[in-house]
Amino acid sequence: MPVAGRSPARAHASRSKRQRGRPVRAATPEQRRARLVQAAITAIARDGLAATSTRSVAAAAGVDPAMLHYAFDSKHALLQAVMAAIHDEIRSLLSASISDARTLPDAVAQMARGYWAHVLATPQLQRAQYELTLHALATPGNADLARLQYEGYRDTLAAALAQRLMRPTNAALTTFAGLCVATMDGLILQHLACNDHAAGQARLELAIDLLRRQARSLA
Repeated sequence: MPVAGRSPARAHASRSKRQRGRPVRAATPEQRRARLVQAAITAIARDGLAATSTRSVAAAAGVDPAMLHYAFDSKHALLQAVMAAIHDEIRSLLSASISDARTLPDAVAQMARGYWAHVLATPQLQRAQYELTLHALATPGNADLARLQYEGYRDTLAAALAQRLMRPTNAALTTFAGLCVATMDGLILQHLACNDHAAGQARLELAIDLLRRQARSLA
């Protein structure tokens, strides 16, 4: 039956156009999960973890809250996925920052400067990562999230250094990567608290000098 107010020819043309168009594919479960994780990262960075609810994450993703609960059976599971996504982003960033390093000391210096630029560009995300740590430590049963968070940072850096320098990841390199993470962690937290770019840059260069000396003993 023709649509009221439209000629049969126009109605037929409209139907034909829809039939010729490509069908809209439904998102896969993996795509929906990735969308929700990115929405959670955005919401936490923008509003803080305390003000971020499953409803606000669903709203940021443009989906019904029921979909979030279907994709993640708990907030704990969602936060684990958030940390995994952050680790993936850091892994890509580190790999790019040390892409032309030929020695471990050079890789450490490039890593530190490259990540520092990322810190300066994403202060809200940096605060969100600290909030995730404190939330995990303060919430009964969630302490493993904080441990996984920092082990993830350490292992991500160790793997990036090993891959770039074509050497196996061993206990010494993993321990050194942990030292790098602890050093950068302190620099970042101090920068967020003081917001003094010049002083932060000076501390960074001093830290790089100290880390390069330690790296030479492992080279």
